[in-house]
Amino acid sequence: MYQDRFGRVPIMITALSILLLSVGCEVALADSINEGAFAINSTPYGSSYEDWTIKFWQWLLSIPVSRNPAVDLSGEFCQEQQEGPVFFLVFSGSGGADRTCNVPAGKAILVPINVVECSFVEFPAAKTDEELHTCATEDESSNPGLFLEVDGREFKELEKYRVHSRAFNFTLPEDPWLPVAPGPSRAVSDGYWVILEPLPPGRHEINFKASLADPTTGILFYSDDLKYVVNIQ
Repeated sequence: MYQDRFGRVPIMITALSILLLSVGCEVALADSINEGAFAINSTPYGSSYEDWTIKFWQWLLSIPVSRNPAVDLSGEFCQEQQEGPVFFLVFSGSGGADRTCNVPAGKAILVPINVVECSFVEFPAAKTDEELHTCATEDESSNPGLFLEVDGREFKELEKYRVHSRAFNFTLPEDPWLPVAPGPSRAVSDGYWVILEPLPPGRHEINFKASLADPTTGILFYSDDLKYVVNIQ
């Protein structure tokens, strides 16, 4: 970069550099499919979609069942251990829930539309990472039903938001959410995720639904319907 003889950078050059950087970031992060979402190949806040899905599972699995957001029907525990620039919404796994949640202004929101993790502690027959990959892939290839609506606007082409993770480590606490023994384990995640750009202050409604069916018979074996009232403060 050009400097004058006193080591100063001209203001015009500095301002131009900032402008180019900001435009570049916007192009890299903007989603061409759904306005208001981060592109699936982007790196929101320096982490890829895959990284954020791993962070989600490590967060959720570390919370005791007594305060775990997955078993909370009202939103009472939605802020539990929520740190960092992305706020995690959660499925229920039990048919659905209606939750009200306060979210700090400026945070992106991760929506786990239809997701799964397969771990050694849940599937002790699995002995290798490859077997975990197979487990997760097969689950999320079972005729997935996908739906996401934000403030009445339905998102489209959700099948393009599938993320399959690398194997990762996690630790279950005492009194874990999963019905297994506490301690460390390893898992692989698969599924459909959307990271929403920060919403403006005020009240918003987010609804996402998931279903899985046997590919051969068409019989439904999983269904979930989540309704969030999100207050951005």
